[in-house]
Amino acid sequence: MNIHYVTGSRADFGLMSACLTSIQCSSSHNIGLVVTGQHTIAEYGSTEQDVYNSGLSIVARIPVFLQGKSGLEMAKAFSTQLSGFLDFWTVSRPDLILVLGDRGEMLAASIAGVHLGIHIAHIHGGELSGTLDESFRHAISKLVHFHFAASEDSANRLKKLGENPKNIYILGAPGLVGLMPSGPRELVSPKIRANYKLYGNKVALLIFHPVVQESHLGQTHIKTIVESLLERKISTLILRPNSDAGGCEISHYLDQLNYPGLVTVISHLARSEFIECLSGVDFIIGNSSSGIIESASLGLPCINLGSRQSNRLRNSNTIDCEEITKSNVLKAIDDMGDAKCDFSNSYGDGKADIRIVEILDKLDMNPSLLSKLNTF
Repeated sequence: MNIHYVTGSRADFGLMSACLTSIQCSSSHNIGLVVTGQHTIAEYGSTEQDVYNSGLSIVARIPVFLQGKSGLEMAKAFSTQLSGFLDFWTVSRPDLILVLGDRGEMLAASIAGVHLGIHIAHIHGGELSGTLDESFRHAISKLVHFHFAASEDSANRLKKLGENPKNIYILGAPGLVGLMPSGPRELVSPKIRANYKLYGNKVALLIFHPVVQESHLGQTHIKTIVESLLERKISTLILRPNSDAGGCEISHYLDQLNYPGLVTVISHLARSEFIECLSGVDFIIGNSSSGIIESASLGLPCINLGSRQSNRLRNSNTIDCEEITKSNVLKAIDDMGDAKCDFSNSYGDGKADIRIVEILDKLDMNPSLLSKLNTF
């Protein structure tokens, strides 16, 4: 089977890299990458180079020139991607388009595929969140023909959305593949501290993305979070936000920070570097799905802030702080203390790379599936 995977950012590519390699190594499938989104915008780090360095075949590059400073620019970027996908897939028609999650480029790819009569499979459908992303995720689910859910909970929700149970498969979260500590935290932590020049009592990894509906609050929220961590003398490695509306304002605040030994801001971490950081920090804080999904497999405490991940399936390592005020963030930090977490994870067993090839091998690529009917 000839498969095209759409990758738009460091996030989806890092999560999917092991599964994509597994597909490439199979004897029955060919995988090609369609690179777009943040990968093509230099200020978000050298993420496109990571894709090239992976050794996976890149079949198309669809650049985006707008950086999502507003909802209007996000919509215009969406239209650019939709046009690019249509132009490319009209000529190069894969048997299957593979998309992940809830990003705009994944919705654009799904719309293009439907119009061109190409089968589409969606990973991480059926999940809940508290933002505009949830609408995108469910919209993608209603467009695609196959669902590779991360959990039983998500699979059941897809059935309630009227998706055919015969086309729903439980894959598990791809980001858990190979997710093992780089070593004992007491040994990895000194390396992280030295690499990023962090010398506080504890070290946190902060990833805070804008929420489109609350883009005007992004700078206020990141300021509150950073000040709370500084007050507790916690050294913080901060990963810059994504390209959604409000991200530029958050980055502008981060550019002004000057706390040597306590704050280091970086634009990008390769997947191996990211896992090493998760293995060496004391906790992760912010609103990234990495905290909700991956951190539990490393026994890492997570403080989840705000509404971006609201209603999503939780592991026991997560403390929620929905209203981002200084007193609330400080309380969450204090409540976490020196918590020790188990390694259980509701999002799977880390074998999605094996399972995805098995699922692809048995997909029914009947043209009749292109005309979807609601089954609920």
